[in-house]
Amino acid sequence: MPHPYHERLNFKTELPLRVISHGTVGPKMVLPHWHRAVELAYAYRGQPGTAHIGRSTYHMLADHLYVINSEVVHSYETFLDEDNQIVTLLLPASWLRNAVADEQLPIWGPLDLDLQSAVYQPLAKAVQTLVAGVITPSSARSAYLTSLGAEYQLVGQLLKHLTVNGQVTSDQLPLPAPLRQAVTELQENYAQPVSIANLAEQLNYSSVYFSRYFKDYMGISPKAYLGQIRLERATSLLMTSQDSIQNIALKTGFSTEKNFFVTFKQYYQMTPRTYRQRYSAQQSWS
Repeated sequence: MPHPYHERLNFKTELPLRVISHGTVGPKMVLPHWHRAVELAYAYRGQPGTAHIGRSTYHMLADHLYVINSEVVHSYETFLDEDNQIVTLLLPASWLRNAVADEQLPIWGPLDLDLQSAVYQPLAKAVQTLVAGVITPSSARSAYLTSLGAEYQLVGQLLKHLTVNGQVTSDQLPLPAPLRQAVTELQENYAQPVSIANLAEQLNYSSVYFSRYFKDYMGISPKAYLGQIRLERATSLLMTSQDSIQNIALKTGFSTEKNFFVTFKQYYQMTPRTYRQRYSAQQSWS
């Protein structure tokens, strides 16, 4: 008979759900995007800005939870300081399918939940436990187990109160595959000259139909979306690099420094230089 041996097992203690505190960075634009995870945006304090989910826009209020189903397009325009903050909770689709014991993810709604409402008190408690864990982190085993229990309580409450059994709204529907491909192309090639007409042709659409189709789902035209990608990437470089403004403009696909300057000032109501001076020291995103 073989001799028994000690098998060393590595039990990882990371929580399945990811909780992100976004700090007090000032203005922050998150481009329209999608992912294979349910996202819960919790307005932890104040009125931190707007959330765009599908075709709808929500002006975020304190103690409200905004539900974004897996593969649904969403974006944010926020200003975060001590009085206006957001915490994001991400439930990976693969883990969630195991948790609900179903290959098909549930679709949840409504998308804007007032956690002060009596019906959502157990949900609010689970969210607040998870948020407390990221705001005041602890390495204690008891804190990990408390947060793990809160994750399953969270999913249980979502299943109980939010599962949609009938017709779903467009804001709860995943982004169609051709548009996923288009978004990926634009995000990967933003620094180069991009032809929207050529992109439409690759997807077997006319340019006019593609632009209308894209805007129906993304809430913005493909050309405007490309401009937002370039602006977001340029803003990130202003905050995290010492590159000159001219180099940043060229690196991110703007034809000239002047074009970058005009676009930036239209969006942020300040010059790129002023933005860098005002906010780079506050960069604290998780």
